[in-house]
Amino acid sequence: MSRRFLGIVEAAEYLDMSQRWMYRDSQRYGIPRYYFGGRLKFKVGDLERWAQQQRVS
Repeated sequence: MSRRFLGIVEAAEYLDMSQRWMYRDSQRYGIPRYYFGGRLKFKVGDLERWAQQQRVS
């Protein structure tokens, strides 16, 4: 399991979403978020798990 954290720019690129979506909707859609020093961060493992849950048959 990865413990690496991504900033908003990297996390948005990782999911191919906009930075605005990451700020506005990531919490609403259940992506775990972390704040360090007032900056929004995401764990790579959390993003991977969330993406797997979005799979459509």
